[in-house]
Amino acid sequence: MFDKSKWLVLSQRSNEIKNLTSNLNVTSICAKLLINRGYTDLDSAKSFLNKSDAFLYDPYLLKDMKEAVARVKKALSEKEKITIYGDYDVDGITAVSILYKYLNDHGGIVSYYIPTRDNEGYGLSCNAIDAIKSDGTKLIITVDTGVTGIDEAAYAQSCGVDMVITDHHECKAQLPQACAVVNPRRFDDSYPYKGLSGVGVAFKMMCAMELNFLDNGVLNNNTIKEMCKRYIDLVTIGTIADVMPLTGENRIIVYMGLNMITRSKQPGINAIFNASRVPLDGETKITSSTISYTIAPKINAVGRMSNASKAVELFLSDSQSKADLIAEELCEINRERQATENKILVEALEMMEKDNNLADKSVIVLSSSTWHHGVVGIVASRLVDRFNKPAILISFDGNDDEGKGSARSVKGFNLVNALAHCEGQLVKFGGHELAAGLTIRRDQLEDFAEKLNEYVAKEGIQKQSRESLTADCEIKSDDVTESIVSSFSSLEPFGCGNPEPLFCIRNCRIISLLPLSEGKHTKVALESNSNRLSAVMFGINLQKEGFAQNDMVDIVFNMDINEYRGIKSVQLRIKDIDYADSLKFNLRQYQSEVDRCMDNKINFSEEYLPSPDDFKSVYCKLTESLKNKKGRISIKKIIVTSDRTSYIKTGAALVAFQQAEVFKFTKINEFDYEVELLVVKEKPNLNSTPIMVGNNVINVTRIEQ
Repeated sequence: MFDKSKWLVLSQRSNEIKNLTSNLNVTSICAKLLINRGYTDLDSAKSFLNKSDAFLYDPYLLKDMKEAVARVKKALSEKEKITIYGDYDVDGITAVSILYKYLNDHGGIVSYYIPTRDNEGYGLSCNAIDAIKSDGTKLIITVDTGVTGIDEAAYAQSCGVDMVITDHHECKAQLPQACAVVNPRRFDDSYPYKGLSGVGVAFKMMCAMELNFLDNGVLNNNTIKEMCKRYIDLVTIGTIADVMPLTGENRIIVYMGLNMITRSKQPGINAIFNASRVPLDGETKITSSTISYTIAPKINAVGRMSNASKAVELFLSDSQSKADLIAEELCEINRERQATENKILVEALEMMEKDNNLADKSVIVLSSSTWHHGVVGIVASRLVDRFNKPAILISFDGNDDEGKGSARSVKGFNLVNALAHCEGQLVKFGGHELAAGLTIRRDQLEDFAEKLNEYVAKEGIQKQSRESLTADCEIKSDDVTESIVSSFSSLEPFGCGNPEPLFCIRNCRIISLLPLSEGKHTKVALESNSNRLSAVMFGINLQKEGFAQNDMVDIVFNMDINEYRGIKSVQLRIKDIDYADSLKFNLRQYQSEVDRCMDNKINFSEEYLPSPDDFKSVYCKLTESLKNKKGRISIKKIIVTSDRTSYIKTGAALVAFQQAEVFKFTKINEFDYEVELLVVKEKPNLNSTPIMVGNNVINVTRIEQ
């Protein structure tokens, strides 16, 4: 953040822009956005803009779809009991819900089974198959899971239970033995779109069945359209929550689904939106962000903290009053999840603060007998964000010998490879490069942590610099209009694979900065080419970061239309901000003065030496942003005033603090220092430092007071 050298502002060929604007009747900015997303020719651009259900592929193009439909039809006609086996996340919950509704509507004898995260974990299990078989089930249909359950599928077959597997996860070289395995990611599957979610694959099977019932298995877009009207809302929620790319079929599904949700009559959907204080009034815009950040966490929480079946009950409910009660329960569970997450984070940070050796390790490994397993993965992610190193949190249930852990990593460090190196200390493990799960015995914890850090010492972590922030194009303040923002609607829905447009404007003057929500966010008034711009930056107090009125800045931002008391206006949502080149030129001059002081290349006269008030001001500015006694601070932030003398005084103060071993300064770029507050064993007098000899005595203790 605050580093425009990491910004990548895209450019486009003028002939391609002209071709799209003249033939598609779109603005030049929209044309640039289309080009950035790979739609450079008229046909592909038209297809992208024309979001129609007619572009959904024939479900029978999926491998094994005919076999899947035949086996499910047999179960329906012969009144065999069917159990839907799903995952406990939003994708799995929505998939279970729509398939249950569909089969139930067709007279099926249907139940569902979702394993618990704590006791059973992800995927199929033989114990679950035993329980399902004992309930009289003849056919298990998996949704959003099962494609790697080779042993479990074989066990089901040996028990006389047939299985139809629908999934979207990566496949192994060997597929499970089942009546059908429907997955667009099969190596032998030529289905045109591979990005379907688990609920998307389940929906495809339902469409195939409906085509079989009504159209002899021949594609009929009217039949597909009716299926979309009945189920596409839940398919949309699952697709967005599972962070599937909003391209191809998913783009069409989500576009239709968001429109349906806006005016939804489904009790369960109405209930969870109402409980989340998001009105479905036909006017409030529902976006993929609404699903991702407001709705999905409440549905996911029940799978983390309790039993995901409660969320299925929500979506199956025909009673609005019952659905409302369940939705409120889900919200309460989510609040519990948030509180539990914060509690675990605090405890993890306390562990690191008490154990200096732990903080110095290349990989954070922490464990507790009181941590909730369903939440430790989220906390591990927060530790990675904070310390920029891999983190593994392990939860033991009371005095149990085996604990379950969740691991998260940084780019450049493959977790699976690292865990494989420690395989001898683990009961089992699995996952991906950046996220993994593991089971470990308590008596192996110390050896595991030691061996893991030995592996890192040998192999290293190829930490990458912060990824570039990619802006679609640079625009002028004249382009910040309601009509321009409204024109982006043709490119919606935005999300994974089709990001919300991001723009850059340079040389804006800050008119005012207003901290919001007790300093958590900042409202910014800007001026550019005589145009006033209203902006907000979330999660940052820009004043504390050294930005001030009249600073010239460059910004990267999204923009949307904000309505307040009936008045509409364009609001910018700043994603990154940095000083403009003109201000950086002046800062370099100021910084050179401070650097001369820090390098002891200046002869100080008494007028340049800091006063007690100068010391106190610099000390306060240094410490107010430090976390765990360390932090990164801009030189602009610690400058006392704007005249040249103060820059020299600031440099002298920094030298005195460093000589007195109060602070340690490490310069990390031309404007920023890494600052560490050292442990002061005695009460050093800054007067005793070489730079301050002969000045008035000032004590560090006085500064702290």
